[in-house]
Amino acid sequence: MKKLIIITIIITLILTLTLAGTGCDKDQAAGDSSSQEVSAVQESEEDEKTDEAEKTIEAPAYRLLYQLSGHDVSSFKAGHITCYSLTLREFLDGGIIMPDGSENKILDLKDYPTSLVTSGKYDDYYYISSPEYPVSKIQGYSIFNWDIGNQTIYTVDYSAGSDKEVVSSTENRFPGDVLASPYNKYLVYLMISKGEPKASSGNGYTENKFNPFISDSDLVIRNLKSGEEKTVLQNNYNRQLCTSFSDFSDSGEYFYTISIDGNIFEFIRVTLETGGISTFTEVFSYFDWSKINWSEFFPKTGDMAYACFSLDPEEERLLAYKNYFNADISNPCYTESVHKLWVFNLEDGSTEVFDNQAGYVSDVTWEPNGQKFALSIISHCGCYPDYLDSRIDIMDKNGKDKETLVTEQKSKITNIGWSPDGKTIAYDVYGTDYIGRLKLVDVESRKVSELIDTLTIEGLVDTTNPDLILFISWVQE
Repeated sequence: MKKLIIITIIITLILTLTLAGTGCDKDQAAGDSSSQEVSAVQESEEDEKTDEAEKTIEAPAYRLLYQLSGHDVSSFKAGHITCYSLTLREFLDGGIIMPDGSENKILDLKDYPTSLVTSGKYDDYYYISSPEYPVSKIQGYSIFNWDIGNQTIYTVDYSAGSDKEVVSSTENRFPGDVLASPYNKYLVYLMISKGEPKASSGNGYTENKFNPFISDSDLVIRNLKSGEEKTVLQNNYNRQLCTSFSDFSDSGEYFYTISIDGNIFEFIRVTLETGGISTFTEVFSYFDWSKINWSEFFPKTGDMAYACFSLDPEEERLLAYKNYFNADISNPCYTESVHKLWVFNLEDGSTEVFDNQAGYVSDVTWEPNGQKFALSIISHCGCYPDYLDSRIDIMDKNGKDKETLVTEQKSKITNIGWSPDGKTIAYDVYGTDYIGRLKLVDVESRKVSELIDTLTIEGLVDTTNPDLILFISWVQE
């Protein structure tokens, strides 16, 4: 799942958007024989033909789903130093493209999008939008109103169908984040309570969108074939928990996330067909989940860099990472960044912990067979564009044997996604030229290819309000 993370650092606001999700469907044809008596030679010949037929079955094809986003370049004076920042202003249209860079198609989104576009198969895509512009200016900064009451989930056919309403706001609730499952079998979305949250955020102010300590949301599962809906978490959920952990199983059968009951957090698995909920204590019994220190993942005192979690496709490892920032008052344009990484072994109950790792993590993606994972890492943060050095590191499933796959100097990688065939990793990146790019890096050769950029799409670059590209997911044909 794809994730949406906001990190507030004393002197500057950095918005990082992530979303990742993959799925693949492997169908095989079976043949039969009308002959009741076949000689050994004939059987051998038939076996060879079957083998050849299986070799010719093509693996599913995939496209890359992305979204354009509008940003502001702003500045402020810190003594004799002028500090610059690049922050999200609004979501724009989506897009989908072939892995070779061909057949790029812009996906028009109705009114003003309030979510990223989502899709698990090349038939329909989904997003949330509002007829009211959700952005206002406060002290020169663009502020996105995530709680705007009039929001609607729309669906659109990729072949240029018209927008159709799926879920609309009610008198008391509005749809929040939305995710399509693999193969577009289910839609997972949040219905958010209008008005004040039902629980305190702890010390300091945290906007509802990014507050893991409130219970303001219902988690709803919609069967996209039948239209049947099930509310599986009623007032035991919020948007930050969906941001921190929202993974689908590779089969599209389960949804993994975190629930909150009062002050108690818990990992859960939702069976999408029935809406049934199982705790990780039930599903992954080898691990002692009572030892999880939730206060380390979701601290209440002045730290909005909440942890993010990712379950590997084989469901053998649960990965967690948390970023830490240390601002330097003497240099307001530089903030040191490190991260902590946990690898929970669900097979034997052990945990690997890697503390004080250089840079902060913007996204994670797993190799389809679950043997490796990759992190996109930013060296540090502070004044744009000085903090924009980034890389993609690959590790084995235990967090060992780290190697850097690609480095982007004076550029920022936001979202990454391992291709379903395991050969490449897609990522979005922008640099000091204010051009957003969508790229692929070959995992074996480390060769990088660029698929599309915002200059090609729009024909110009606005250095004051640049439009960038956000990679979302691989979508099956």
